[in-house]
Amino acid sequence: MQTQYLNVQAIVRVTDFGQNFYYLACSICKKATNAYGGEDFWCNYCNQKVAALTKIKFNVQITDPTGTIEAAIFSEVAAKFYNITGTDAKDVRKTQFIDYKILHMLAEPKKCLITLKAYMHNYARISQLKFNVHTISLDNSTETEDRLEALRILVQPPNTPNKKSKKEDHNSSTSTSNATINTPTDK
Repeated sequence: MQTQYLNVQAIVRVTDFGQNFYYLACSICKKATNAYGGEDFWCNYCNQKVAALTKIKFNVQITDPTGTIEAAIFSEVAAKFYNITGTDAKDVRKTQFIDYKILHMLAEPKKCLITLKAYMHNYARISQLKFNVHTISLDNSTETEDRLEALRILVQPPNTPNKKSKKEDHNSSTSTSNATINTPTDK
């Protein structure tokens, strides 16, 4: 499958606050690395010893009437849409905590117009369909509040039904019906 770009109108928010909101990348080619602590490391892509940069990356949940997917947001999109900078990512890396104001902003459901980059990722002979947010903007269309509320409801997990006790199941299967049958009467 080639890389495809999909346009979606959906509700976007972060639901996993245990994720890392950053990754370390090569300062030349910007590819992810396993470097520790921002020290110089040997980049296998550039074939040079370079410094590691702290870059923003986090997953968001995207929900529309057809379902829910997860997509990754990287530095450029995070800076434009959420106003999260590289300094914020460095702070998270140092303290392992993200600022409460940023968390609140990320958790708030937003109605957006999104362009997703969809591609196949192969790792250890397993193929997965992955999504990255290519562009995102607030949806300021004149859609009714009922429609927006319906989309917000989709973001929340569904209620699970209560289990019946064995006693209730036994009573319901042995009870008799009290329904009456109406028969036509002669007039």
